[in-house]
Amino acid sequence: MTEPLHVGFVGLGDMGAPMARHLVGRGFPTTVTDVRADAVAALVTAGAKPAETPAEVAEVADVIAVCVVDDAQATAVVVGERGLVDRLRAGQTVVLHSSVRPETAVALAEAVRSTGADLLDAPVSGSRPAVEAATLTIMVGGEPATLERARPALCAYAERIFHLGPVGTGQSMKLVNNVMLHLNHLVALEALRLAAAEGIAEADAVEVVNASSGRSWVTETWGLIDDMLRDHPQAGTDAIFPLMSKELWNAVVVGRGRGTALPFTALGTQLSRAYLSERRLTDRRLTDRSLTNRWETPT
Repeated sequence: MTEPLHVGFVGLGDMGAPMARHLVGRGFPTTVTDVRADAVAALVTAGAKPAETPAEVAEVADVIAVCVVDDAQATAVVVGERGLVDRLRAGQTVVLHSSVRPETAVALAEAVRSTGADLLDAPVSGSRPAVEAATLTIMVGGEPATLERARPALCAYAERIFHLGPVGTGQSMKLVNNVMLHLNHLVALEALRLAAAEGIAEADAVEVVNASSGRSWVTETWGLIDDMLRDHPQAGTDAIFPLMSKELWNAVVVGRGRGTALPFTALGTQLSRAYLSERRLTDRRLTDRSLTNRWETPT
């Protein structure tokens, strides 16, 4: 009988922690690490094994998932001090679930391949409801054979896995998705500003839209992004909501490099500060907590 894959998980935040729990629940030997000791302790209680650093994870795991916040953190995890490349070896697979620029995924893949291991760029979508239900969508760039080696682990928390091409295409697809998502959210906020000006309650407006042609995932899950904004508010008075702005700006940068004009996306990067600041001030559910610099974040 074939032994199950030993899976490593780096980054145990809002998305990474439930993904790692699903792995444990499906019987995969799982070793985890995070910069927060309490996050590691919670997974150890669930049945995972702890590691101090990404390098220690690479010592024992066949497949290592990385689910951290941005390009800088993903780079630190993979090639930084006590990073994965310190201990990677032939036959291992790194699965980069973080949303980063396509060129970052390509550069990290090259570093990983220098050790004999392989990398998949594999951002996820679906947010909190999907990760809790293990119905995430994964957009994969990389070699088909590498994906097949990692697939049993990915199926522990994903319902749909799309292979899109070489490393980098998963991240490109995530940018496409998030441009639509975040611009749709800004449009919804603007439309609800009109509803308020006309004396229509927000809840009524959303209910009507969801029964009409203006509905979308944003309106059908209305309140979810507010909850994310509450949990991950501005990191300082001059910062904007980091997840949305990062994705929109990354799309602008990638589009510029390809010579592709993205005027609505560029406008969205400018509007997001004002719209989301206004939302935080008017929604009494939102609190003013600082965003800590930690591995992992939702998408």
